[in-house]
Amino acid sequence: MTKKTGKSKSKDKDRRHLKAVPSAPKMPLQLVLNHRAIDSMAVEFLQWNAAEAPDPADAFECLELVKLFLTAQHAINGSSSATAIDSDGVVQAAGAIAASLDPDDMDEALDDIFFALHSYIHFLKATGRWSGSDAAYEELHAALGNGIAAAVPQLPVIQVPDLSDDHQEAAFNAMPLIQHATSLLDWIGTGKEITSTGALRLKDIEPAAAAVGVHARGKRAASRTLPLFDLETAESRPKTLLEVGTMHDVPVLREIWSALVGANLIRLGSTKAVPGPEVAAWNSTNTEERLDIRRMLSVVLLVGVLTDEDQGWDQEAVAGTLLAVLTYGTTDEPMPVAELERMASPDLEGALLQDVDLEDTELEETDLEEIYASFAALQAQRKLSLLAELGLVEATTDYRVPPVAIQCLELAMGFLKLADEPSDATESPSNVIALHRPSHTGGPPKGR
Repeated sequence: MTKKTGKSKSKDKDRRHLKAVPSAPKMPLQLVLNHRAIDSMAVEFLQWNAAEAPDPADAFECLELVKLFLTAQHAINGSSSATAIDSDGVVQAAGAIAASLDPDDMDEALDDIFFALHSYIHFLKATGRWSGSDAAYEELHAALGNGIAAAVPQLPVIQVPDLSDDHQEAAFNAMPLIQHATSLLDWIGTGKEITSTGALRLKDIEPAAAAVGVHARGKRAASRTLPLFDLETAESRPKTLLEVGTMHDVPVLREIWSALVGANLIRLGSTKAVPGPEVAAWNSTNTEERLDIRRMLSVVLLVGVLTDEDQGWDQEAVAGTLLAVLTYGTTDEPMPVAELERMASPDLEGALLQDVDLEDTELEETDLEEIYASFAALQAQRKLSLLAELGLVEATTDYRVPPVAIQCLELAMGFLKLADEPSDATESPSNVIALHRPSHTGGPPKGR
């Protein structure tokens, strides 16, 4: 008989210990295949999603959330599908995931899951990968829409006033935005030289800034950004020229230039900015054409201000605050200027500019949330100062949107898909235009 060694006894003992450890539950084959199917679509989903979220990390995070959701749904329903998600139990599955998190994170987690699923099924439908019926898709879309609607702030419905063409033309002609745009287009003439980033050359910043009512000139290595003045002093521009390193350091010039590009009033070539195809409408003798392009310019500028991705702060929070102020500015309950000023603590701005390390303070989480809200209000206040300077907002005691600009705000919100319901107002034919995505070519370069 062969003598057993101590080594073999040790192995047997290890095996007995391993048998005592419960094995991890195996993932059902159907769920494994669903996860693999999602992984196989990752590259194409990333390309498809790039128009909305250029950062690849956002696309991958979206797909991971979809896989997590399918895992939860499979555990609840006993089945799942990567290309025909069942609308039954959507809320229950999403809720099960959120319930496993800290209670303070549940609402945000639900929002992320619903938005991820919404993007994913749109991708499936757009690329022909949806394998369910059209009725099932619509049912799922409706279920997800209810979840998304809960994540979007409830804003008042915008009532667009029915304005005559004469009223609109007079109002647009008196608007500083339109006046500055006209002056800038006149200055551009047949064309002006630009850099590879689509910005004006340093030598042309001074006359371009003058066209929009700003005293500034370009200087190499200058890094000073022209501030937005308080509304009370917006008309008292400094008499001395401010030196800037790029036209994008002059907010009024930057926003009007970008809007002109987005509205096809300026076309950027490799070395020159020339009049765009819509200049003919701008100078047209036809009233409807003139109103359409002036309305378009206003809409593009509003969209640009609301979706400015070059801000260093949380743009979603800033845009949410700004949208609330603007939409209530179309109602009988506008936000008082003093109220937003109270929300935007000036002491907070000073503290953050001094690079205070918030992690070293003893602030509670609720205090941090108040800080975020205050800083978002501060950024919104600055944007409102710009819009007021251009005539798209009136700010005396309250923030109000002028009647001619209300239609522009509604169109901008429709473009952003943030309005929950269409306006109930009756609009004249000249109040309606076909809106296209504004070009971002005229935006400031990265790092500026």
